[in-house]
Amino acid sequence: MHFKRYTLASIVLIAAVGGYVYYMITKDTYTVELLGVNVTLPIAAWIVVPMVLLYLASLFHMLYYGFKGYLQKRRIERDIAKLSDALYWDILKAPKQHAYDDKEIRKIGVVLDAGCEDFSSVDKNRCDERIKEALELIEAIGKGEFVEMKKITLDKSNPYVVQNWLNFLKTEPERAEEILRKAETYDASVVHAAMKTFVENASQQQIEKYKEMVDIDILMHLLDSLKRSDDEKPRIELAFIDTLLESLEPTEEAYLQIAQRLSKLYAPDEVLRFFEKMVARDEKAFKAHIFVLIEFEMLDKANELLQDTARGEYLDFKAFLDLRKAGKHYPMDLLLPRC
Repeated sequence: MHFKRYTLASIVLIAAVGGYVYYMITKDTYTVELLGVNVTLPIAAWIVVPMVLLYLASLFHMLYYGFKGYLQKRRIERDIAKLSDALYWDILKAPKQHAYDDKEIRKIGVVLDAGCEDFSSVDKNRCDERIKEALELIEAIGKGEFVEMKKITLDKSNPYVVQNWLNFLKTEPERAEEILRKAETYDASVVHAAMKTFVENASQQQIEKYKEMVDIDILMHLLDSLKRSDDEKPRIELAFIDTLLESLEPTEEAYLQIAQRLSKLYAPDEVLRFFEKMVARDEKAFKAHIFVLIEFEMLDKANELLQDTARGEYLDFKAFLDLRKAGKHYPMDLLLPRC
């Protein structure tokens, strides 16, 4: 109810009743003793006194509940703002905790504070502008686009931040070194992906600057990216691969995978010397050494080395070697570990 209208209507009603009684019924007075004091007023005035008191009581009643409603409205407005903020951070997969005043809103807020996943069915046109902005951002990232996120501060491990930088590497692979130069500001998975992208075309000298970032997976990717023709040697020397392996701890399976790749890239004598050195340094490279011997048809040497092993060891290689001797040429991939 509007206080001004209510007050105006009350005044008109009180004046009308008082005037009617005074001018149409009686102009006499009436005396009432109040706390030992005689109060004499026209009868018309005594008629409107209860109406004035009722007006004041009702006005106080409306003011009290109006103020109470105002406080409740303010609480709801604050909670709605918190819900909007909670949804904003949920969309960006960085949920934050909020304190809600309204009990019913709190039931929704605790869900949002815990984080939500799928927003694909949300009608962005019906959303708050800030929420719409976040939805459009993750939609673009989901489509493989790289989006500038300078206005938003998110942790480097946030899945959307990570995916955004992976999109960057796909759209502009030649800029992978920009990430490597400031590796500490990116998530480890982004740095790893940047390094894999970088080694695809980088020279040995360029890779040397970031060799501490090379792991077995990146080394395999590097070898897969190398190409060899009759007129040109691979851009990476075997000696450099040796230095990379010194800081790693390859498994027996990893050595086999490396042997399979190197045997297709480098001259047989280079690969054989390489694995002779590997075996002397790490016994886990023994199978890889046997692999390259068989690959290069040095069956007698492979057989000699296998005869020095225990009866129950390397049975797969011994069986494969026997088949080769018998003229059965099965693919070498049979000796590689199965994923």
